[in-house]
Amino acid sequence: MSEKSNNLWKDLNTSIYTGERLKDNLKGITAVSILSMLLGVVMLFINISQHRSIPIVCSSVLFIVAGTVSAIASYFYKARNISEFCAIFTCIVTFTFYAISGSMNGFSVIWALVMPIGVSYFLSVRAGIFTSLYYELLCIVLFYTPLRSQMSKYYTDIVMTRYPIVFLTVASVTIVAMINYHRMALREMAYTDSLNAEVQRQAAIAIERADKLELMNEEVVNMLAMAIDAKDRYTNGHSLRVASYSEALAKQIGMPEDEIRILRREAMVHDIGKIGIPDAVLNNPGELTDEEFKILQSHTTIGARILEKTSGMEGARDVAEFHHERYDGKGYPKGLKGLEIPFHARIVSIADAYDAMNSDRIYRKSLKPSAIRSELAKGRGTQFDPELLNAFLKLFNKGILDDMQTISYHMLFDTTE
Repeated sequence: MSEKSNNLWKDLNTSIYTGERLKDNLKGITAVSILSMLLGVVMLFINISQHRSIPIVCSSVLFIVAGTVSAIASYFYKARNISEFCAIFTCIVTFTFYAISGSMNGFSVIWALVMPIGVSYFLSVRAGIFTSLYYELLCIVLFYTPLRSQMSKYYTDIVMTRYPIVFLTVASVTIVAMINYHRMALREMAYTDSLNAEVQRQAAIAIERADKLELMNEEVVNMLAMAIDAKDRYTNGHSLRVASYSEALAKQIGMPEDEIRILRREAMVHDIGKIGIPDAVLNNPGELTDEEFKILQSHTTIGARILEKTSGMEGARDVAEFHHERYDGKGYPKGLKGLEIPFHARIVSIADAYDAMNSDRIYRKSLKPSAIRSELAKGRGTQFDPELLNAFLKLFNKGILDDMQTISYHMLFDTTE
């Protein structure tokens, strides 16, 4: 029994007013406070007009002041404790005065019947229990002790005999109902918390799986790029470097992080079509014939076909197909010009050209930095998007690209510190 009582009291000490329930409760307290304030104003005018005693007039003023303070505290400051204090203090003071003085020929004690439900519902069950017990004890002292003879000038015998019983009945039913309401609310909150915890757990699992899938996708893209560059021993790391240069340019122009990650993947597979180019053409150290050059150029359309049905990398197809288009429209395979060329393809085009000039190839050695800068500048507005090229040259002039020159694939899978 003692354990049950302790558990009950522990439950009553746990507030049910949190989150949306707290917001609704504060709105309710504000509304009741304003109503109490208006009721106090009405009673003040009535009491003054009927020449009531100063204590009765003061009780009306107390309702006005307490209602105003409570409304301000609950609405503007969300200070529920202030509203609770105002309500309990006002109830105890005014109803004590009404009971002792027999205010309004004893009628005022009737107002106390609304106190248990009002205090218990809007404030707390504990406050409702305390105020109800206090008022019940007050009625017992006034009506069931020798003080009864003093109270007989305000109350009839039937009121003094029955009112404490009526109030106790109303208060008991109210308190029991409010205890059940309080405990049901706690169970609802506990159930909601458990659901939220399960949702968070499942969300964490989903995020972990998504991260693993993301990592797997990255590894697949990296391996594809390795397979592409393995066709030509002179281009080891080319796709990876182009991806890094493209990423640096994207950051330079302020692209969002999510879009940069997508661009990097697209750049990694921009030459995937070279898988379909014969080695004899791809690794020919001499000058290509017109027919061989057309075969080499076809790596853009081959790449587009390979990536056409790829989900999650829709932009990779455009990058693979259009990274050899020129800004002046003289590129291949479709002769797109200016802004007709997809934005990501324009970025990769610059990065691809830079790495080609900055790397040893089967038919020549890498160019010197001054020559690379000159060739890039010549391509402004003809081969390359002028604004993107200007941003790329800033990276070039700052030496930011130099650190990426020696990137190779073993770095991707090196787990040593």
